[in-house]
Amino acid sequence: MNYLNNYLFQKRAQKYLSETPRDHRFVSYDKAKTILLLFESDLQEKNLHIRKIIAQLQQDGKKVSAWGFINKKEVESAILPEFRVLHLKQIDFFHKPNPSFVNELENLEFDLMIDLSLKPVVPLEYIAVYAKATLKTGVRKTDLPIYDFVLDTEEIKASIQNAESTENPIDETYLFNQIIFYLKSIQTKD
Repeated sequence: MNYLNNYLFQKRAQKYLSETPRDHRFVSYDKAKTILLLFESDLQEKNLHIRKIIAQLQQDGKKVSAWGFINKKEVESAILPEFRVLHLKQIDFFHKPNPSFVNELENLEFDLMIDLSLKPVVPLEYIAVYAKATLKTGVRKTDLPIYDFVLDTEEIKASIQNAESTENPIDETYLFNQIIFYLKSIQTKD
């Protein structure tokens, strides 16, 4: 079933990306005022690391909307405009978010979208495709041109394995710190 959902997502995303022009350009961290954060929720829905990231962004004066996904039928956490966790009842059979979420997302605009999911999560991938953001960032999970700025974690994982380290330092916080480091480091003339 996962294969079918991934295949269908690839086809829908290709069609959407080819038919929908997008004004994308580099946005430095300082210039980004509105941020969409995508994440895979933990089963307890505490999402402490995501909440710390949101607090850090808000301290820097950013307006943050965080959209997550959990592979459960119901969620206990409140659904707020700036923080929501989608669940199985809010996606269709092929894991596409319900039209109400897609329509809401298409009416919002962001300077920066940061996808903190480490592996392919089809509902989050749909959100990444449909989100209106000037700059989209994330980890390489597909060959589709969804992201403008992509981190390739495979090389990092390989270097860690060569160092014979037993722990995997690549998590959402590590990914966030790497993305923010590069967004702060790259200087543009605009």
